[in-house]
Amino acid sequence: MKKEYGANSYYMGLVQNLYAGTNGCTTLLLQFLYQFEINKNIENFEQCFFNLFEKEVENCKILSQILIDMGGDPQFFSSSRKFVSARSVNYVKDSGRMFLADIELLEINILDLKSALSKVENQAVKEKLKIVLENKKNQLKFLKKEYFKNQIV
Repeated sequence: MKKEYGANSYYMGLVQNLYAGTNGCTTLLLQFLYQFEINKNIENFEQCFFNLFEKEVENCKILSQILIDMGGDPQFFSSSRKFVSARSVNYVKDSGRMFLADIELLEINILDLKSALSKVENQAVKEKLKIVLENKKNQLKFLKKEYFKNQIV
């Protein structure tokens, strides 16, 4: 395994939680995939959730690569060894509540990323986390726009 950023168990724990913690990228990825699947053939929603899913795949790739570059292994569990579970996915089917659940989870992701960024001093890791943070902010903006555009209030 490549150790581009050097081994740092504290940073790896932070990134592992962003990647596969209860409210991490992997949970959001599963949630967007579920929402895409149940909204197939519904104009606007299918493409909306597919776009969110694709961006979340990119976020997961960035975080998993950081873990690999620190000598870690991007397994699907948090730093406290709690495995990612589909139980963390919000299975609501009402479109308005679906959007609100996604907005809430993205806001949690953004807060967690900001917290991690304040603790990381390695500039290379910080730059990668900033990319994920910007992606999340853009996803949130997109989601809110879609929520109001589709008059789901």
